[in-house]
Amino acid sequence: MRPLPSIILAGLLAAPLGAALGGSCEVTSAPTRTPLIELYTSEGCSSCPPADRWLGHFRQADDVVALAFHVDYWDNLGWPDRFADPRNSQRQRDWARLTGASTVYTPQILVNGVDARAWRGGDPLAGQHGRPAGARIHLQARMDDSGTTVTANASSADAHTRLLVARYENGHETAVHAGENRGATLHHDFVAREWFTRALPASGPLKAQWRFQAGEHAGGIAAFVEDTRTGEVLQAVALPDCRG
Repeated sequence: MRPLPSIILAGLLAAPLGAALGGSCEVTSAPTRTPLIELYTSEGCSSCPPADRWLGHFRQADDVVALAFHVDYWDNLGWPDRFADPRNSQRQRDWARLTGASTVYTPQILVNGVDARAWRGGDPLAGQHGRPAGARIHLQARMDDSGTTVTANASSADAHTRLLVARYENGHETAVHAGENRGATLHHDFVAREWFTRALPASGPLKAQWRFQAGEHAGGIAAFVEDTRTGEVLQAVALPDCRG
């Protein structure tokens, strides 16, 4: 059996009356690689809702990390996606440049940085579990109603790597009134709302801290280390919302 990441949840059970409900949690990556699923999607794309639903099935999974990056290049085609971010579109274009892909499209699913079209009927995670991890990640998060402070430690034997840490939200719904999905109610999980990157040093571990905004919906924090030359994801971890 593949070792699971170690997660410790510690709620602040003795918070004073009137204090923001909060908690702390931490996770250390396993010796084997936890697959990262990235979905590039848009509310303006009629082909995207099936991929959004497919990604939502992983809410109960503890052996994968998932993130949905909503792109903005559909926004002028009838329906502006409220989750779209130009940085998400640029990340997808950067992946295409690194891998030599001729175009970007939605919905696109990447597994550990590799295009995974098999999600439509096959198993894009086949062969992904049990591979040796190429990086180690430790995350600690302190969550309360005003936001989340994340402290990260990450290391890799490869000098050309970086850490991406993202805050995601689950359980969003959007009633679409125009564009290709007009009349539909769309459901979204693992929506990347904020994310930061930091290059890993050539020697020694990275130690960094970020402050994330409070979310509209419960979700969590995801982090992964990727090779900046190839886009390959070397390890990933996630922390659920651990407020009491």
